[in-house]
Amino acid sequence: MLGWTAQIRRRIGRRRGVVLCTLLIALAVLVRGLSLLQNDLNTRQAAALADDRPRYLYRSSFRNDPDHVFEEQVSHALEEIERQQPAQHGAKESAHTIWQIMLGSQDNGSPTRGDDSLKFEEVNSEWKYKLVTTEWAEEFVTITLASIPGLARLYHSYPHHVLRADLLRYLILWYYGGYYADTDVFPAKSINNCPSLQQSVFQTDTPDVSLVVGIEIDEPFASAQKMHDWHWVRSYGFIQYTLYAPRRFSPLLRQIIVRVLSHTKRHIDRSSFFLGARYNELTTLEITGPGVFTDTILDVLSNTLPGDHPLILQSLEADEGLGDLIPPSSVIPQKRVTWAPFHRITSPVCVNGSEAKSGSDLGGLCVLPVNAWGNGQRHSGAENFLSAHACINHRFGGTWKPWKKSWKKYLFGK
Repeated sequence: MLGWTAQIRRRIGRRRGVVLCTLLIALAVLVRGLSLLQNDLNTRQAAALADDRPRYLYRSSFRNDPDHVFEEQVSHALEEIERQQPAQHGAKESAHTIWQIMLGSQDNGSPTRGDDSLKFEEVNSEWKYKLVTTEWAEEFVTITLASIPGLARLYHSYPHHVLRADLLRYLILWYYGGYYADTDVFPAKSINNCPSLQQSVFQTDTPDVSLVVGIEIDEPFASAQKMHDWHWVRSYGFIQYTLYAPRRFSPLLRQIIVRVLSHTKRHIDRSSFFLGARYNELTTLEITGPGVFTDTILDVLSNTLPGDHPLILQSLEADEGLGDLIPPSSVIPQKRVTWAPFHRITSPVCVNGSEAKSGSDLGGLCVLPVNAWGNGQRHSGAENFLSAHACINHRFGGTWKPWKKSWKKYLFGK
């Protein structure tokens, strides 16, 4: 009996030894893993802070060999619509309208607005409110704007509602004017009480400005590692989840529409015949999203402002020692507007339409500081949602990325 008991004790002791040894090995692996993780984080942090060369200009591949003939056709069609319907017709009412877009069928057949959208309308009760549905958008694109070459075909070619919503906001504000906000935008203040708007376009009843934009990304010194971590194509960019057009027929929005349709057509023409045009995060940003939106605004400013304009002079000064404005076949910097004049601004920067050179159509632009519409981010000098400068809060839910949802949603959209 005693021998059997001793044998049991020896077996338990061996098992305890095995368990203890296993735990020690696991602990050593864990410590080693944490050390490697810390080293990786330190390396990534160092990489994020290592780049001291700013980048104020980005050239999209979609502007390599663009279809100028198609772009001219679209531009002429838009200008003809403007001639047929003078900007004064219904300008005051349309420019005082809040627009939101909700595409796709709902369970009960009608759109279901969230709390943010309802609150936005409630806080801004002095403004007219319009919710754009699939049916309204279809009539707007196919009937109201039927004369725009390729519009209906390209609009219907998009596999995801987010692409259609991007194009629609530009079309709507160009045609009607008004204030656009995504349905996940919360009103930190009413539009009328927004400090940045009070300091700029609200100072007069007839501002010489056709478009107001905010800043979303303002990190021109961001390293490649930081760009990768944040999924950025550019280290700078304007917001297009909230826009304000104080009047109809903004020349800036007109050119943005031209670019979006041109980039869409190019993407389709160069896609696989069997698979069709595919859209991911990169292509969406470049074809309909903030990428093409930002580039077009900077290009219009560059093409319409005189060479001695302060925005161009600031851009040239910031490029000294960088050479981004020097073309490959020249040693003379190109006179154009880059991101430099908008880097870390703390008050609105406005360019009146009258500042354009003779024969150029600018329409005027105001750029608001990041905290007006881009607060709540962990970059770009943004303060939190409670910032005294905040006019809206955007939830940044990433719901515009359908390819990150289900495979069915990605393949078939809607």
